[in-house]
Amino acid sequence: MKQRNLFFYILIFAMMFLFGCTSKEYKSNMESGIEALKKEQYSDAISFFNKALHEKNTEEAQLALDLSKQIKDSVAALEKGEFETAISLAEKIKNSNETSKILDILKPKAEKIIEEAEKTSAALKEMESELESGKALLEENKFDEAFAIFKKIAETTSNNEKIVSVTKNAEQFMNQAAAAKNQYLQEQEKKLQEERQKAEEAKKRKEEQKKAEESKKSRPISHTEAEQLVREYLKIENTSNVYVEYDHDNEKGEYIIHVYEIVISDSETKEGHTSTWGWYAVDPVKKVVRDAFE
Repeated sequence: MKQRNLFFYILIFAMMFLFGCTSKEYKSNMESGIEALKKEQYSDAISFFNKALHEKNTEEAQLALDLSKQIKDSVAALEKGEFETAISLAEKIKNSNETSKILDILKPKAEKIIEEAEKTSAALKEMESELESGKALLEENKFDEAFAIFKKIAETTSNNEKIVSVTKNAEQFMNQAAAAKNQYLQEQEKKLQEERQKAEEAKKRKEEQKKAEESKKSRPISHTEAEQLVREYLKIENTSNVYVEYDHDNEKGEYIIHVYEIVISDSETKEGHTSTWGWYAVDPVKKVVRDAFE
């Protein structure tokens, strides 16, 4: 009888000891989890609450674990730029009607996530809009303006994955704008040189043409050209029976042109005589016609 009582007391003592140890571990893990939540160390908090739940399956531990996972997922979604998901998860915590010490800690943090998500989402949209504006300016060859926009975006600092992606994209366009400007300037310089060369060639041709015309003007005309000048001066048609012939040069170097016609006195024999219209002097350089006896 005494042995049975002794065994019973030992069993009760062992159960009390085990229960006491379990309660102590549970409490320690719960407290450590709460401290981790305060420091926003959500992975550590989840680990502690998992241990507490393993020690003692309570609604408190399960709620703490679920909320910790929820806020961790919300933060992860925010970092990835999944703003709607981040806000939705955070709002569940913010709007929860549960009464819990865990919620007292997490609700302000959830509000902060919502605010940050909305702010970052708006910033991202603005950056994307500015990036498109920069691209449009780049298409218009407004390189400096485009470069300034891309540079501003590229200098944005953030841990958000989508913001980082846009900044990297802006860096690429910034380099592209610089390269495009350099290429454009080179092409413009080449085009300018070609235009200058064409202008110089046109000027040279014009000068050569002018010299040729001046040379032509200063060149003495031939006897035949002098005869034609006299014909034009007297308005004599080439088909006329009036003859215009060079005769000699006078002391001034002028060409003396004899103008005459053949007068037929006998239509049968075709005999006749010459009838002089006049003698004309032609300056071979100035190409001026005058009466030789004036």
